[in-house]
Amino acid sequence: MASDPMIQNDQAFQIETEGIGIIAPNKRHGTPKELFFVWFAAVLTFTGVIIGQLFTALGLNVWESLVAAVLCSISFAILGWASATGPKSGTVTLTTSRAAFGVKGNVVPAFFSWLSAVGWEAVTMVLTVYALLSLSQIMGGPGSGTVPTIIALIVAIALTYIVPLFGHATVVLMQRILAYALAVSGVLLLIGVIPHVNWGFSPSVKSMAADGPFPTFVLALSIGLISTVWGWTNFAADYSRYLPKDTSSKKIVWFTFLGGGVASFIVMTLGILLGTFINAKAYAQNPVLAITHAVPTWAVVPFLVVVILGDVTANYLNSYSSGMSFLSMGIRMKRYVAVIVDAAICTLIALYALFISPGFVNFFENFLSLNILVIGPWTAIYLVYYWMYKGQYHSADLVDSSPRSAYWYSGGVNWRALIALFVGAFATFWTVNSALWVSPLSTHWFGGADLSAYFGPVFTGLLFFILMRNSSQELSVMQAKAQ
Repeated sequence: MASDPMIQNDQAFQIETEGIGIIAPNKRHGTPKELFFVWFAAVLTFTGVIIGQLFTALGLNVWESLVAAVLCSISFAILGWASATGPKSGTVTLTTSRAAFGVKGNVVPAFFSWLSAVGWEAVTMVLTVYALLSLSQIMGGPGSGTVPTIIALIVAIALTYIVPLFGHATVVLMQRILAYALAVSGVLLLIGVIPHVNWGFSPSVKSMAADGPFPTFVLALSIGLISTVWGWTNFAADYSRYLPKDTSSKKIVWFTFLGGGVASFIVMTLGILLGTFINAKAYAQNPVLAITHAVPTWAVVPFLVVVILGDVTANYLNSYSSGMSFLSMGIRMKRYVAVIVDAAICTLIALYALFISPGFVNFFENFLSLNILVIGPWTAIYLVYYWMYKGQYHSADLVDSSPRSAYWYSGGVNWRALIALFVGAFATFWTVNSALWVSPLSTHWFGGADLSAYFGPVFTGLLFFILMRNSSQELSVMQAKAQ
């Protein structure tokens, strides 16, 4: 059943009362333009700088790396498409996903979405800690050690979770405010970096991560897509669901694409330019500290502002949406309690990354290599369903877990969607070239390229379409009910 609209509260700096329930028409507010700020602030983070530098570390020259950055920016149109589902369904992404997987079968993708979000939180939390330690060192305090690291982690936790505890309206407001600060700091940092760029940077073919320029480009772009659009699609509708149902889908796609795409290009370009002159070994151990030593003194503070504020704004979305994925598994608890549980788990993962993992970049790459196996195929199923049904959902049935739901399928599970997801994930596994797993197919057939960011979504989307197309009668009945 949908939540009682009388108790739905979504005002800035007041506790949001709604979890995954359907937002009542009279509680819908906002315009698509606010999505620009939501995604600009979320994407303008140091993780993008890391990926940009990784392009050069893999063996691409400056111009090849910039082309990869442009393509990653364009991919945010996919995030815009996924965001368009929010006003149509009136609920969060992983609850809308029940339409494709069934009200019970959706537990599987909801679990993996939650796991992915927690991982991103931990990765971003570690970068925030590094930045706080660097800031401490610049101000004459300690920049390393167990006690300073723990103190920095506590500060990072406080910065990260206070806003998501309040909820959607507070997150959207803070993203708007911090987007301006991030934009100014990003421009200042670019000004400080450009004079030091080695525009002729071009690694030899022998030093490339794959067998030649093109396989290396494909590998780098795959990593870039995994860390950008495929890292956000499972959050998309969480920030558009409060918009009125008749909101223009084109405007939602446009403002989401513009916000995420522009921010992505800025931070990846920074990483690419830094990669032409920064010490690669120092970068692998502590990327934040390595950059503070490489940029002009006056640019250090703008850089640390980008790192700290950018990572905090990204984690606003990570922690808020992680809680929503948690609730979408059918676990009954208050929304803010889900955020607290999430914070505790994220802290444990961050402690592992800070004190046990031999190098952060290694930890980051390993995490990313696992993320695409499920998120890419799931996104394809989610969007193909949206396209097949022309954006129509029976909202009340998305939160009805009884056999009365239009999305009950067989015992609450759409086995065709789960089969497509698992087969797609298994097939994607054999196209990966990462720090954790190198497929023999990648080595012998693809020249060392990683095809997971492309193959997984395309293959799974086609498979799901074929499986669902053969059930035209059931689709017609369900679509009639959704109207």
